[in-house]
Amino acid sequence: MQKLGIVAGAGALPVMVAQMSAAKNMTPIIITLSGNGHEDFKPFTPTAFGLTQIESIIAHFIAHDVSDIIMVGKVERPVLTKETVIDATSAKLLQDTLPHGDDVALRAVLGVVQQAGLRVLPLQALIPNQILPADYDNGQGDAISSDSLTLAIKTHKRLSSLDVGQAVIVQDKRVIAIEAAEGTDEMIGRAASLLSDDAASLFFKASKSAQHKLLDPPVFGLDTIAKCIASGIGAIAIEAENCILAAPLTEIEAVCASHNIRLVAVTLHEAGE
Repeated sequence: MQKLGIVAGAGALPVMVAQMSAAKNMTPIIITLSGNGHEDFKPFTPTAFGLTQIESIIAHFIAHDVSDIIMVGKVERPVLTKETVIDATSAKLLQDTLPHGDDVALRAVLGVVQQAGLRVLPLQALIPNQILPADYDNGQGDAISSDSLTLAIKTHKRLSSLDVGQAVIVQDKRVIAIEAAEGTDEMIGRAASLLSDDAASLFFKASKSAQHKLLDPPVFGLDTIAKCIASGIGAIAIEAENCILAAPLTEIEAVCASHNIRLVAVTLHEAGE
């Protein structure tokens, strides 16, 4: 039986990947990353390594005859202490990439993994339908203003070229928040106190312009919707055919409908930037 290596960060998506690989008659060989909370993988039995144990991670996959792997889930940069186990390869990567953004670090990790003979697959190879199609619109709530959407896209484009983040929140013609090192959900949380009650607000998420397609694709799911609801955000736009859904679309649609949240998909090159 074919095997699939899974490097699992936090969130529900790694579990979904493991379940779907098994449904496709593949044996998931799962590695969880210490310090990054993860869901219950039962009936599978994952093995835990630190993010700074890249040599052990690669060796584990090779020992289990794994040739294809998927890296999935939210991963926090490691907090280094005297007790942190750091192998030579990881130490070199940290030295070369620590001052840089996430994309530089992920590309360096990808290079090491590929040099070891492992093939890194995009998430879409396993879950090709877990996206929103072009022109998707759930029809809930108020329409999204063209001014808000244009501002969100232009802001995202300029910031993403600097490897800053994947998400932005706007209200009318004002940028409220941009995603930086804190991550999407934390960005939404801090935006709550900055939003006014008399105007519609928009959350927008898409891949960064220079982002490698195998690495850190934008992910959108129920946790993000819950954060938007708690912060009073009534409209959500995500990149069509590229932003990975971390839950079945039927579940996402149900939550949006129950809270009157407008959800649309945007094809960036057609969005009037």
